[in-house]
Amino acid sequence: MFHAKSLGKLAAPLSSRAYASVASAPVVSTANGIKVAAVSGAPDSPLASVSLVINAGSRHETGEFAGAAHYLKAFGFRNTQTRTSFRTIREAELNGATLTAEATRENITYTVQCFKEAVPYFVEVLGDIAAATKFTEHEFKEVARLVAFESLSARSDANARVLDGVHQAAFRGGLGNSLYALESSPVSSGDAVRRYAEAALAPGRLAVVATGVDAQELASLVSSSRLASLTSSSSTLSTSAASFAGGVQQIYESASPISHYALAFASESASAKPLAALLGAQSRVKWSTGVAPLAKLAATEGFGVSPFSFSYSDAGLVGVVVSAPRSQIKSAVEKVAGSIQRDVASAGAEAVQRAAAAARVDMAEELATQQGQIRALASVALGQKAGVTLESIDEAATKLSNDASKVFKSKPVAVSIGLSQDTPYVDTLGF
Repeated sequence: MFHAKSLGKLAAPLSSRAYASVASAPVVSTANGIKVAAVSGAPDSPLASVSLVINAGSRHETGEFAGAAHYLKAFGFRNTQTRTSFRTIREAELNGATLTAEATRENITYTVQCFKEAVPYFVEVLGDIAAATKFTEHEFKEVARLVAFESLSARSDANARVLDGVHQAAFRGGLGNSLYALESSPVSSGDAVRRYAEAALAPGRLAVVATGVDAQELASLVSSSRLASLTSSSSTLSTSAASFAGGVQQIYESASPISHYALAFASESASAKPLAALLGAQSRVKWSTGVAPLAKLAATEGFGVSPFSFSYSDAGLVGVVVSAPRSQIKSAVEKVAGSIQRDVASAGAEAVQRAAAAARVDMAEELATQQGQIRALASVALGQKAGVTLESIDEAATKLSNDASKVFKSKPVAVSIGLSQDTPYVDTLGF
């Protein structure tokens, strides 16, 4: 059997091993100010990825453009002045490439996964997206149907709804803006999406990042693409700093027999992931509930507890979603809140060590994936260093005990889905 001292000796060499980190990836600026970052990856791998990242996620939307980021994401890889969407898709398939688009609260990312020799061609494709998308009205109708379906799917997902509500209650505007274009969105034409894109497409808001490619070579490709034609000196999008307002949101739902209740706490960006690991609401060992108090409580009482964390350029959120039958949700939330205040806010040295190790493993696993590297490179290139590297996790772990005491004793945001009569008020939970 391993003892704590033995585990401490085991952890020492792990922390000194040389992990390939995107934190040290060189960031190159093109002549017009677009940031370029890349990691070469395994030399024997024939695969690469290249992404266009626009700092124009939903946090940057105003009332005029509510939902525009969702529409802009969906307009990726469609008709441009030099390529039809049919041509782009056909040539991607002939090259065995995969095209994806993602919208977060901070960025919109268009990614191509392909063979290394196809990277120059797809840099041109990404340049066309930024500088030459047509935003035609007949395409808008197709895009609007896709956006409506994605929004409806999100509203049908209790976890997505409650986490969207957490952001709205915590930040109100900015980071509180929904990821999805709602039915009430004023965006009703391709021209409206084009105006949002034009407001965002300043070189200072753009990055091109890649895996399996040399950074200098990538910068040369970007400089010879349509991206070089973007010369706007500044973006007209205005983004205010995130401010944790706090609040409560009740989402009425009478049809489902299961209710959901989220408790979310403000944290520093880099400490959000380690703090979520400290909550320890889910076991990391198969066929075991683990030793964390919240995991044992959920298993004993028969309800669900899922931790979550979000790291942004200037804010962090960490918390749990409690799921239980309507008749049990109030009791479940009260027990979880008590455990957070009693067991997590005052966690001992061994619990802190477990959490730091878990957060580090999770980060290492994420950075071992192509998507994780893309997100981390984008964060570094755009100066959004939001706790996305092993180095930032290690630094946050050194003050995890103090952060837990501060964060988990503060008043949380509360968001519930269910009947208001069944859920507790946050000011009765003892925070």
